[in-house]
Amino acid sequence: MLTTIKRIEKEFINSKDGLFFSSVRALDDSGDFFLYAKEISNTQPNEPFSGLNLCFLHDFGEHSQRYLLLLSKFISSFSTPTRILLVDFKGHGKSSGTRGHIDSLDSICRDTIAFLNLWQAPHESKVAFISFGLGGIVALKIIHLFFSQLQFEVAGLVLLNPGLKWRWRVPSLLESVVSGGVKSLKKVKLPFQIEGSLFAGDSVIAQEFDADPLINHTMTWGTFLEVQKGASTTRTSAYYLDVPVFIGISENDQLYDHSVTELFARGIAECELIHYGQAFHDLLHYFEHEKVLKDVYNWMKDKKITQNPS
Repeated sequence: MLTTIKRIEKEFINSKDGLFFSSVRALDDSGDFFLYAKEISNTQPNEPFSGLNLCFLHDFGEHSQRYLLLLSKFISSFSTPTRILLVDFKGHGKSSGTRGHIDSLDSICRDTIAFLNLWQAPHESKVAFISFGLGGIVALKIIHLFFSQLQFEVAGLVLLNPGLKWRWRVPSLLESVVSGGVKSLKKVKLPFQIEGSLFAGDSVIAQEFDADPLINHTMTWGTFLEVQKGASTTRTSAYYLDVPVFIGISENDQLYDHSVTELFARGIAECELIHYGQAFHDLLHYFEHEKVLKDVYNWMKDKKITQNPS
């Protein structure tokens, strides 16, 4: 089903240390379906914007607000006009939709594109994606399969532990039954939970993850198979990427297979790959997260992504 997003509502929230924070909602005509996001900008709100747009796409089950403070510090170092949109996917965070279930990754891609097309202006603006886990699959599909729908130039792509292959396996018999079209089973929850210990090696961060009421700790069979299928087809897109790419991977990743990501990186014409050997899956909350953000910033500076497009 095609997206029905038609308009955006933005409300300024507060300012701090030279940054301005707003809540943003993309709605359909009825207002029944919406996507929620936060915007951080280093320029005055409600004024015409001409600069670099960043879009942060989170992993499955979680929500973008976990990264608000970290990304605030990140863009505070930008000297040119910059703003970042942190989007909650359908069924995640404060967006509408069935919790823990993804019926179609293509639908999530179209929703995100519609949101970004309405959010960024003027049309000659650049957008760089910063993605994590499942967000990496969404960003790759947008660039590879839905590029013609974008009303902006993609300046670059950051993939942090992209979800190119689950580390989990499900019984082959159950997988064949569910993927064979038994719709009643597609919304049945998998018999395990996504715990904080899978995301982070730090026990405090893991406890905060487990206690967060906005996080989906379970997923459906349909979600597992849809992400698995999307990741499988996306892995072939490496050879077609014509934008600069930064990839950060953790060798202690408990959710996705980092070796598959490394093979994927080798097929990209313009790619910088950095290993973070001591980190678990959540690169932006482990003890050296400032190094990760510094590496991303230096890469963006080197690729001239941080320059004012005007």
